[in-house]
Amino acid sequence: MTEIERTESEFDRWDELLDPLGAVNSPAELQGMLCGRLCGAPLNEADWLRLVDEFMALTETPDTATVDELIKLLTDTKAQLTGKGFSFVLFLPDDEQGMSERVEALSQWCHGFLSGFGAAGVVERGNLPEEVQETLSDFAAIIQVQADDNDAASGEADFIEVAEYVRLSALSLCQTFGEYDTADNSAKSTKTLH
Repeated sequence: MTEIERTESEFDRWDELLDPLGAVNSPAELQGMLCGRLCGAPLNEADWLRLVDEFMALTETPDTATVDELIKLLTDTKAQLTGKGFSFVLFLPDDEQGMSERVEALSQWCHGFLSGFGAAGVVERGNLPEEVQETLSDFAAIIQVQADDNDAASGEADFIEVAEYVRLSALSLCQTFGEYDTADNSAKSTKTLH
């Protein structure tokens, strides 16, 4: 399985991991929230696990294997956002799914990103550059987009272009606002959610 095939299936894999926990938000929205939060401020394991519990409104406590996966998601996402960016792929349904489902997931990703970015307090710090304000406005506009599966053929290229814009914008915002040190800024925490 290639890297692209592996990352394309991450949406489904995370959906299967989170569904038994009663998660109210999609894997796309969770990854978006994580990226937005990481773009705004450092995040340690304990705070991440608390955010997952709150943001996903979990009704069940994750088992140890799921907690380990969540921590790996945090670590991997930090590395992808602060690295060259080639390995960073949005958690979206693969192209075998209908266009409406894929657009909805991209909308959810952007909603999650704006939630995480806002929670990081970047906006309250003030004086965002105009290009950052435009990007955040674009994300807000993407949240409103709806698609019809009948538009699939004509909409595929547009969807890919918008998804790539979102991906590159997240990387750019992380480079602009992310504050990371090589020690990972996290004291090794206990792995509990509730």
